[in-house]
Amino acid sequence: MAKKLGERLIEAGLVNAAAVEQALEHQKITGHKLGDCLVELGLLQEAGLLRFLASEFQTRFVSADKLAKARIATEVLDRLPVRLAEAQNVLPLAVDPERKLLSVVAAEPQNKALMDEIALVTGMSEVYAYVGLRSAIAAAIRKHYYGDPTAFTALLESGGAQARSPDFPSRTGAPEHGRTTTSARSSLTGLSQYRMETDARMRAPRTSSTGTPAVRPSTQRREPGGPRGMVSDSDYVETLGILVGLLEQDRQRHRGHSAQLARQAGIIGQRMGMPHKELTALSIAAYLHDLGKPAERHFSLASNAVNPEWKAQAKVACRAPTRMFETVHLPAQVNTILAQMYEAWDGSGTPQGAKGEDITLGARILAAVDSFLELTKNPGNAHGKAFTKNQALEHLRTNAGVLYDPVVADIVIQLQSGELLRHRLESEGRQVLIAEPDEAARGELLESVLKQGLVAHALSTMEGAQDGLARQDCDVLVVSLRLGQQEVMELLRQARSAPETAGLPIAVVGEPDAPTRERLMMGGATTVLPPGDRAAVAKEVRTLLEDRVHHNGPGRVVRGSFDELPLRELLRTLAGGHKNGRLHLRQHTLEGYLHLERGRVVFASFGGHSGEPALQALLKMKQADFQYDPDALLLDVPQMDQDLEDLQALAGAVNAG
Repeated sequence: MAKKLGERLIEAGLVNAAAVEQALEHQKITGHKLGDCLVELGLLQEAGLLRFLASEFQTRFVSADKLAKARIATEVLDRLPVRLAEAQNVLPLAVDPERKLLSVVAAEPQNKALMDEIALVTGMSEVYAYVGLRSAIAAAIRKHYYGDPTAFTALLESGGAQARSPDFPSRTGAPEHGRTTTSARSSLTGLSQYRMETDARMRAPRTSSTGTPAVRPSTQRREPGGPRGMVSDSDYVETLGILVGLLEQDRQRHRGHSAQLARQAGIIGQRMGMPHKELTALSIAAYLHDLGKPAERHFSLASNAVNPEWKAQAKVACRAPTRMFETVHLPAQVNTILAQMYEAWDGSGTPQGAKGEDITLGARILAAVDSFLELTKNPGNAHGKAFTKNQALEHLRTNAGVLYDPVVADIVIQLQSGELLRHRLESEGRQVLIAEPDEAARGELLESVLKQGLVAHALSTMEGAQDGLARQDCDVLVVSLRLGQQEVMELLRQARSAPETAGLPIAVVGEPDAPTRERLMMGGATTVLPPGDRAAVAKEVRTLLEDRVHHNGPGRVVRGSFDELPLRELLRTLAGGHKNGRLHLRQHTLEGYLHLERGRVVFASFGGHSGEPALQALLKMKQADFQYDPDALLLDVPQMDQDLEDLQALAGAVNAG
């Protein structure tokens, strides 16, 4: 006898038995399907359910967020009578007249009789059905057939669609370069008033009713009716990035510099185990580091080291951003990073001559990344020329332990050589988070997990693990019993009580006695592993991640640039993994995308064009930022079938020409 949906979801680790029971009670009241009830109650994310169903039905899925944004031509809607659409919970998406193919989204895409009926009614030879939630399809019918602009309001506000758009922010208009205009400074200052409240919340102690540290609730979105003026850290940083990006628009050599610095520094900070609060401070410092400084000269540790005049000017200018925002109460870590980002590891920097670990980690990271970007991007640096990537990497190697923290320099080299980015693309943004207070054990375990080919980050505190859970920032959590038995039990309770992390694999590393081990397993631990054999622990972590991927655990957007990974290498990486999803490319105001299925390009869009002309235009881009979204869905009818392997050579030839 076939297993029921609830049983299959429990086996897949997406929900627990209690959640299914609660949804079944809700089903008795509403009459809705079990999956819809789980999503309505917030016990299972829409995307998680749809990925699971799409895998079972061997199709793709369409989320409520995508249906709300879709533009469906009138002639497509006219193909399917609205009464049939409403009765069968089906919405037409696109028509390919040459192949006589109709694409629809349906609550029951496996219903062959229904698909045959739709083909007969519409005069199509074939119907391709995506899967969607009944509530989302019903809202889409109201919007697209009846023109109801509010059709998705209640659904999206209730949390039925959690996905954020991966699109790049649009940046238009540019104030005079080199200095902050009054209006821009007003905007930045106004934004920072919000920051005062946000930072106060960050400093507030977080405890549960039992007195143990509790997982911080996500602040990604403010619910309707919630307190105003409460902005999440990510929203604050993203808004700051847009405003600073406007200021840099007219600075040709530094356009987008701060955003690139913030992104790359954040990756390195995460790799080095910086907690979320410090990562936020690092991003803010990266965006503010140039404000108030002379427009005609960009200081960096690499430039200051070879030009005493620049170093003397940098000593005065380094506090300019802090003075600009002295009434705003920036987090203390931000001010420290800004004040020390020109200090050198050997003490030869400015303004205080601090050395070694007396320089805050955030400043050491910004110094190395900023220097690399300055050397490769700005021919007006103190060396008087732009370095090639290899020359800049050699500069980092030579000056590791002199100008730069050697550990930071090594990770920057890995990042800039493309090694880290390739790794993240191959894993589709998935990553392991390790929480271990013992430094030696943490380093050994991290090294073992990395040898398994996984992307992993290690932290020393329970707060780091809590932040990872709150931000849904890991796909396997490894937590050491050295952090405290009660603290680990509370972490498990918090994880299993939240729908977003109810199915997250959590490996506890330690040697508890039998009763404690049983309590850990009953409390929600996926497995308890002895700490002695690091390689065995790492292999089990890999198995847990592979199992999560097999059960449609979501990937994450991976961001990068051609500076880190040239287009040809980017295509080779995606082709080698037979990747699905969308590769979005953007260079200033020019942008487009390639949609991939199993390592083949099936759709291309650029500047209002699609197909082969769009593909050729995208391949000609020599510099661009990119985003790879492994879970993006193609709503258009596939129009191409190009192997990414074949495009590598073409991309190389086009750029060489």
